[in-house]
This record gives sequence, structure tokens and C-alpha cells, in this order.
Amino acid sequence: MAEETMFLKDLIKSEAQFTFELEGKSEIDVKTLSQILSSTVDIIEEMVKNEPDAYVNLKITKFSTGSFDIDFQAVAEQVVTMMADPKSLASGLVAGVIGAFKIAKHIKGEKPKEIINNGDNSEIINAEGEAITVLTKTSDSYFCNNHIESQVIHIVNIVSQETDRPGFKINGPDGNMVVEFKKEDFQSIKPIVNEIVEEGKQIFANTVAANLIIRKPDLTGDSKWGFVFEKNIEATIEDKEWLKKIRLEKFKFGPNMRLPVMLRLEVDLDENNETIKGSERYAIERVTGDVFEPEELHQFKIEH
Repeated sequence: MAEETMFLKDLIKSEAQFTFELEGKSEIDVKTLSQILSSTVDIIEEMVKNEPDAYVNLKITKFSTGSFDIDFQAVAEQVVTMMADPKSLASGLVAGVIGAFKIAKHIKGEKPKEIINNGDNSEIINAEGEAITVLTKTSDSYFCNNHIESQVIHIVNIVSQETDRPGFKINGPDGNMVVEFKKEDFQSIKPIVNEIVEEGKQIFANTVAANLIIRKPDLTGDSKWGFVFEKNIEATIEDKEWLKKIRLEKFKFGPNMRLPVMLRLEVDLDENNETIKGSERYAIERVTGDVFEPEELHQFKIEH
């Protein structure tokens, strides 16, 4: 109980507000509202992933009419560490949300000419040579994968389908950090981050000799085979001659059979040379021997 109390004391709360202003009519379709809220939450959750020991709750404090305004409050709690500044977490997240929309509007669906990181801030120069400055954390989160971009585009698309609305604004605390979208901006908001990620990533490949347990063969189509190699894997078989022969001979596979191969593992690396989770790919470059069952030491020979 004492440890739990100490943990609670070490949490520092911060709060910050922003407003999503849908211009035009003062009512809104419930489904449209639900989609806007869901995507906004997703953006916040994606941005907080890189914050150590942070807990964020997004609240709606008021709906206003005239246009249709949604007042949000980001309530953040963070464990005190040497690396974290809990007092600024909520305001940083609000700046991140506004910055994400700012980036999408600025790059206009085209690859930026340059992104210059300078400490806490990043300068993003678009294809037309125009520059904006956002937090480096915002820029890194936006361009590391397409999760934030897709939610921003989703909000833009659902607002654009409300034909009577001339646009929308997002306002930070006290009307600061405003980003505004008009109808003419909608058409230029297009996905580009996946293309940037693909261009920037590197591939690490390593080929090893292995005896794979055959889990799921494919004797008719061109799908991947299932094997066990420390864990369950799916692998493409590039040895087409071996595949052709084993299919012609209508070889019968049984439980626990092994296949000796040269196995290639490929993973994608990010700009920091860290493995991108879920990018593992396996391929059998060459089958090096005959199918066998080690328990019975039987060899099942398939002539190459």
C-alpha cells in the first residue's frame, strides 16, 4: 500500500484545452461527430506512445453552436523522471494535434523537400519551398508511420462530405496555434507518409542453414509454406525446381517432418537502424537435402 501511495504521489497532472470548430450550420450528424471524436482520440494516443509512463484522458467540456464547436480538454498524468517534464505534457499534446493538421495542410499531399530538426523544433519545407515550424516530437510522430496522417485525412474527408460547411478550424489555448482548412484545401490533403517511410527504410538480410519442421505445405498453389523455426513462420519457397519435383511425385508429408534449407530472413530498419516491428519476412533460397524424420532416421529422397 505504501508503494502504491508513493507511486500516486509521483504522478504530476497537466491540462490543456483546444477547440475543433466546424464552420457553417450549428447542428451535426451523430455519425460524423462520432468519427471526428474517434479519430481525434487516435491521434492523441499515437502521440503519447513515445512519452514514458504517461496517462492521458481526453474530455469534451462543451459543445457550442453558431457554427458547431467542440471544446476538448487533454488531461495528462506522467511519472516524474529525469527525462520527462510532466507539467508541459498536456500542452505538448495539444500542440501536437494542431501541428499534425498543420503538417498535412502544409505538405499538400507531396513529399517534403526537407525536414530540418533543430532541438525541440523542426522546420518542414514543402515541395513549393515554403516552411513551417512544429515541435520535433510532432514531426517525428507524424512521419514515422501513417497512423496520424490517416486519422487527419479521415477527419478532413468526413468534414468535406458535409457539403454545407465551408471548412473547419482547430484552436489552441486562448485562440493560439490556429490551423484552418477551407474547401479548397480539402483536395490537396492526400496520403504520402507510407511512401516516405518506404523510401527511407533499409533492409537487413541474413541467410542461415536450418532444418525446418514442416507445418503447412502447399502442393498446389503459390502461397507461403508454414514452418517452425524457433516459432511458427510463413516462408516463400524460391527453389522452384524442388517445388516442381515434389509436386510431380505427389510427395506425402507427415507430422514432424523436417526440411534442410538455406533460409533467408529479412527485416526493415528505420532511420535509427532499429528493427521495424512486424516487418520480418522469410524465404527459402534453396532446399539442401531430403525431407526426413529425425526420430526414425528415415530419409525420404526426392531427386533434384
